[in-house]
Amino acid sequence: MFSNNILASNKIVLGNEILDPEDAFKMTITKIDDSLLMNWKIEKTYYLYQNSIKVTHKNQPVEFELIGDPIAHKDEFLGETEIFRDKLALKISDQTELNLKNYEVIFQGCAEKRFCYTPIKVKLSSL
Repeated sequence: MFSNNILASNKIVLGNEILDPEDAFKMTITKIDDSLLMNWKIEKTYYLYQNSIKVTHKNQPVEFELIGDPIAHKDEFLGETEIFRDKLALKISDQTELNLKNYEVIFQGCAEKRFCYTPIKVKLSSL
């Protein structure tokens, strides 16, 4: 389940409805051999910041590979940064831990309607 500092049941309205984070950034996870592959389906007019994505295992950083096409983006708060739109995959190789509850993914994204979510934490066991 998504953990976020904003109440997921409350929606902010800025002319149009802002999606809950689990609807804006839909995630699935697949185990392939000794790797985990996490896929995001990013809704239209939403994006994820490349530099916000982190993975931990038992609170320790985990190496991962991002599979997607980053786009240069000028952000009023972060300056020049890179974002992902539409879809993104994250691959954790040489994964031998079978218990997904020990993995957590942290990321941050925004809606083009000038609304950014606080960093979102997802325990992989909840997917």
